[in-house]
Amino acid sequence: MKAKFSPLQLLDFKLLESHVEFIVPKDDEFDVKELFHSYSVDIDFGLKEDIGTKEIKLFTFIAINAEEENPLPGYKIVVEGGGTFRIQNPEALEENLKNNLTQFSTLNMMINNLRNIIYQITNLGPMGGYLLPPIDITQLLRDKAGEGDKN
Repeated sequence: MKAKFSPLQLLDFKLLESHVEFIVPKDDEFDVKELFHSYSVDIDFGLKEDIGTKEIKLFTFIAINAEEENPLPGYKIVVEGGGTFRIQNPEALEENLKNNLTQFSTLNMMINNLRNIIYQITNLGPMGGYLLPPIDITQLLRDKAGEGDKN
């Protein structure tokens, strides 16, 4: 099947921060998959549209098991990335599609890029690669919108 390209283009992606710390488990026996599943995951992001260049800049921050006090054993991970996007012919698109591409798709692409990096930087670690579970992007966007309402 021939792929049809999206009007959304990822122009640039940069890894701005990556930090992995290994916390040695005290117990000898544990289920790594269960441990990974119990990790807390915090995601924050900031989106900025530049009207002049028609570019969308998105910074995305992911912290996994990164509580200051009492993190679980295994990996403590922090990554941050920045992406630059552009929508081809935005004036030709319906507003709903344009909003979906600007918010949902850009964030989804950034999280997926960072997911790959997280897996790569942990893959050679003592517990093998940590694969970030699927994220509900719609809920992240709702939470972010609610955060703006509070300020």
